Amino acid sequence: MSDDATPPPAPGSHGPLGPLALALSGGGYRAAAFHLGTLRFLDRMGLLRDVAGLSTVSGGTITGMAWAVSMLDGKPFSEFYDAYSTYLKQTNVIHEALEGLTTHRAHGSHSWASLIRSAADVYARPSLLGDRRFGELLDTDKLPLHEVIFNTTEFHSGLDFRFRRSAPSQAILGNGRHRVPRSVAQHIRLADMVAASSCFPGGFEPLIFPQQFHWPQSYPLPAALQELGADFAHGLPLMDGGIYDNQGIDSLLLAFKTRTPPTLIISDVSTESSELYNVPKNPTSRGWVTLQGVSWMGWGLFFLALVSALILAWSGAAAARAGDWKWQDYFLYLVPSVLSASVAAGLFWVRRRLNDVNALLRKQMEVDAWPSFRKLTVNEFSQMLVLRIGSLLALTSSVFMKRVRGLIFKNLYRTSEYTGRRISNLISKLSTEDAPLFAEYPWIQPKPHLVKLGQQASQMATTLWFTQDDQFVTVESAGEATLCYVLLRHILKQHKGRYETAGLPLFDLFERLRKEWAVFNQEASVSGVQPKVAA
Repeated sequence: MSDDATPPPAPGSHGPLGPLALALSGGGYRAAAFHLGTLRFLDRMGLLRDVAGLSTVSGGTITGMAWAVSMLDGKPFSEFYDAYSTYLKQTNVIHEALEGLTTHRAHGSHSWASLIRSAADVYARPSLLGDRRFGELLDTDKLPLHEVIFNTTEFHSGLDFRFRRSAPSQAILGNGRHRVPRSVAQHIRLADMVAASSCFPGGFEPLIFPQQFHWPQSYPLPAALQELGADFAHGLPLMDGGIYDNQGIDSLLLAFKTRTPPTLIISDVSTESSELYNVPKNPTSRGWVTLQGVSWMGWGLFFLALVSALILAWSGAAAARAGDWKWQDYFLYLVPSVLSASVAAGLFWVRRRLNDVNALLRKQMEVDAWPSFRKLTVNEFSQMLVLRIGSLLALTSSVFMKRVRGLIFKNLYRTSEYTGRRISNLISKLSTEDAPLFAEYPWIQPKPHLVKLGQQASQMATTLWFTQDDQFVTVESAGEATLCYVLLRHILKQHKGRYETAGLPLFDLFERLRKEWAVFNQEASVSGVQPKVAA
């Protein structure tokens, strides 16, 4: 079936499900590829043209932004799919960002290294977004979307910070506390918006707006700061939109609050786990070397290195004064004395930095930790650090996000306007049991190979790279197959009496979905290999 077989709808008209709004969740490349499968299947069903709203977070922003730019350029979806899937399979964002971490700084520059700024430069390469600016989205009439929202989280107030393109031109850019004038927003680089939206804690440092964004020569940073005013004078730290709402649902609920609500398709790669964090086992032995012992050893090594450096320097000077200096003496006196002095200086520097840390703790917590810490063994102290860092990462990446996700979904299901208008395209759906549905419609139950496909897709880590093409194929295929399944499930549960016989509003769509599902669900398909689709 051709990607471009379905003609565009007449102005103001929509398909059998009415206007659609897409919420593309965060989740790194797992999300980016799964959402690409979602878009591809919508296109194949002729439903992509009905999308009126788009809200994206993190990995979803990479896909959503790339798709929006392709529409600006008038590219058919098939062309976008080929180029973007190649980009995902070939681009390791972290590896390339690390390579460019310090390469663009002039000699003597005081600019601090920033991994997230380097990642933004990766997104700004011609293979994805180039040097394109937000004004292209704000001022175009070529984009058939009424609402486009790229979500980040600002850390001054902990609120969602939205880069938004809306049909009502008076819509807020930023948020209620920190508004970005349209005259400033039009100069924001799209790649920086993607970087801010996918700036997850622990992996990246915050991206500071506007100071760390890339501004064109015709509109430099001072001009942006002047228009933004005092609220932005010291910079607004932006991080991953998933901190506030990893599904991007809240933005769409607000955007369509005073308008007829669309059918909301939530493409979500959040994974369910019965154990969000496991405590690692303690080392086999506490050991006997304490931090106080390490401190004494450090002092001992410092004095030995310092005395050695002085003796070697004295002996070398004596040999030089006696006129008995040979070239071998450089390695006998000079090099060892420099090495000894370097060790002493390094140990002294480490001691000063540790004193700074202890002083900071005393200031912030009014506690002098050293008298207690010095009694701990090295193994005990190391394990305390491991437990704190591990539990903190679990807290920010799993516990908080699970809680926020639950609150957002509860709010959605309490919004009566969306009753019968919610379609959850969850990455775990193919492997989720629905006994009543399967009993009534046995043909819709996913076969074992699809259950395994869903499980494999769910198990992919949240990274910004694929190590193998099979990873992309698995996740993208899961996006297509899962959406086919949830669309059928939605029609069966929510639209009885509207699809059963020819002439009913959803009959044609239902029949097409059944044919596609029959192909996806055939036993001959192999998990991890892209399922065949109906021609």
